[in-house]
Amino acid sequence: MESILSLTLFLIVVLASLEFFGFTRDIFLKLKDKEETKEAALAALDKMKTDLLAGGSGLLEPVQLGFLEGITQNEGTLVILSKEKNLTPLNDLLEGQTRIRLQSTRDVKKGREICIFDRSKGEVISISRVAKKSIILSSPLNFSFLKEKSQVLLLKKISLFLDKDKHILRRKTNSSPAQPLLEDAASFGFNLEEASVLVRLHLALESNKEKKYEISVFPKNAALAFRR
Repeated sequence: MESILSLTLFLIVVLASLEFFGFTRDIFLKLKDKEETKEAALAALDKMKTDLLAGGSGLLEPVQLGFLEGITQNEGTLVILSKEKNLTPLNDLLEGQTRIRLQSTRDVKKGREICIFDRSKGEVISISRVAKKSIILSSPLNFSFLKEKSQVLLLKKISLFLDKDKHILRRKTNSSPAQPLLEDAASFGFNLEEASVLVRLHLALESNKEKKYEISVFPKNAALAFRR
């Protein structure tokens, strides 16, 4: 009888320990998932902050001329433009022209956008085709530009938007497919304040919609052009 009682007590202790272990394990996994989700949201905000700080970089003159903006919004999409590199045309550019001959077409691809400007005017136009040392524009030039007095810039375009159907915050670079930046995203919003030249970002996750992750960014390149 003593052996049976001892075994019974031992079994009760083991079962209680296993139940307690399972309970603590569930709590640990929930806390771990919560912390990983928080880190993912903060990492997404940090990446967008980096993109915003580059907004308008190398585009001071085009922004001041008023035909281009470093940071814009379009139907729920935050668009960030910056200069990727200078392109060197071999000839003067004429109004109505659709082909531009360049010293090099390295890194230039179909669907990319270029910015052409001089001291008084400018325009942004996309590339429909890349040939050997020349590019074909999607539409004719609206203005003429002298080679010695103008610049041609290859633009870097980053688009941030929420894929509502799949609950994914996506980041698109130039004409490449949009890549996931944050999964389990319930909402994504932003506010461009022209008076303070400040961008406010906020997002929430499906797992906890009440919790808001927010950040404010001062894009110095865009602000410099705006204040001048």
